[in-house]
Formats: sequence, C-alpha cells, structure tokens
Amino acid sequence: MEAIEGIDEICRVCPNYRCDRWIPKHPKGGFVVEEIEDVVGLQCTPGGCEEMGKKYAPLRDQAYASIKNAIITAELKPNQRIGEEAVAARIGTSRTPVREALQKLEIEGLILKKQGGGFVVKGVVEEEIEDIVGLQCTLESYAGRLAMTRITEEELCDLDHFIELQEECVINLDAETFIRLDGEFHARIHRAAKNARLYELVQSLQDILDRYRAIIFRSHASLHQSVKDHKEMIALMRARNARKIEKLISRHMIRGKNIMKKNLNL
Repeated sequence: MEAIEGIDEICRVCPNYRCDRWIPKHPKGGFVVEEIEDVVGLQCTPGGCEEMGKKYAPLRDQAYASIKNAIITAELKPNQRIGEEAVAARIGTSRTPVREALQKLEIEGLILKKQGGGFVVKGVVEEEIEDIVGLQCTLESYAGRLAMTRITEEELCDLDHFIELQEECVINLDAETFIRLDGEFHARIHRAAKNARLYELVQSLQDILDRYRAIIFRSHASLHQSVKDHKEMIALMRARNARKIEKLISRHMIRGKNIMKKNLNL
C-alpha cells in the first residue's frame, strides 16, 4: 500500500459528486491518493474526480465507469451490443478487466447477457419506470418534507446557486451539465434532511435515475420546467409549507415519468 504524505483522516463520501468510494482527505485540501488493492480514494473538486480516477483507478474500475457512463448518458442505446475490444482499446487495457466490469454491470441490472455470448444494454421498460418512479416519489417527498424542517439558510442559498448554474445551462443548451446539476440539487435536499438511512436509500436509485434524466432532458422545455419546479421547492422550504412541498415534489417526479414515457414511445 502506497500513500502520499499529509493524510490524517478519512472524509465522508465526496460532497461534490456521488463517488461510491471512501476518500482520503488532505488537511489543506486538494487531492491525495491512497491505493488499497481494488479501492481507490479521491478527494474531489469540480472536474477533478474524473481526471484523478482515470489516472489511478484499477483498469477494471476504469472500464466499469466508462461503460456505465455511456449507458447513463445514452451514448450506448438500449439493446445495443457492448464490444469488449472497443472498450479495451479506449482505456488501453486487455479484455479481462472489461469482462469483469461487464459482469458487475450485469449484476446491477444495466446490461443483459445474450444467449450466444456477449452483452447488450438493458432496455427501459414501462413496468420498471412505474416501479422506480413510484418508489422515488415516496422517498423524495419524505426527504423534502424532512429537509424543510432541518435545512439551514446557508444550505438554501447553496440550492439557489445550483439553480443559477442550471439557468446558465438552459441558456447554453448544455443538457449534459444540467443533468449532473439536477442530480446534485436533489442530493443536497437529501443531505439537508439529515437522515443517513433515508439518504442511503435515495442514493441507491441514482444510477437508474441518472439514466432516466438523460431521457427526460432531451427536450429544452423539460429543462425550463425543472428549473421552475426547483425555484418553487426552495420558496416552499423557506415558507415551511410541508403539504405543498410534498405535492410539488410528487408532481415533479410524475411529470418527469410522463415525459420519459413519451420520449420512449411507451
């Protein structure tokens, strides 16, 4: 095990992105890296996690992240075959780490193994959408109501800033950044609820929801509506109106579900 000097604590899950690894933290900030077999730790700042991950992550993890991101962003389409050789060439490795990454993605339900061999991207079906969004509505509405009673003005101002960034994305037609900001906006509300178990439950859905966001935000109109809803959420939190905020969040989720089904012709 090799470590960089200056590490004196292990910080929590990255506050800027949804990293699924524990991360060593330098007391003065910035990046430090500690490799422990298959686990790589990263202290993230905007734009930094991806670059450091590419440099230090095991090849299996790089392949996993590359394929997973391509599925979530719809670069790889439903039922599209995933070529092991193409992925291996992209990250500069043999096919073995790619196969290991594909096995992990199969377990997570993002890809399917074909009878004749190889893997394809799992399609998005109506029944799954109904199940996931139904669960999301319950968890998100509760998180919103709980956050309303516990959120600080500093956290509300932080959410205001995210909305400003999203508005810039709408102007610049930057849907990719908008999707990331949308996920982080909701994650901030989840954290503001200050309920660790609830946070874990909601975050467990994020990979699927990120894929859904990529489908929902294909249209410019959906970006505008999302910003409008987010502004109203913050206003209701400041007004401490629990009943209205639960209804708004539920309506926000169901609207997204209907847009997604329309875009998928379901």
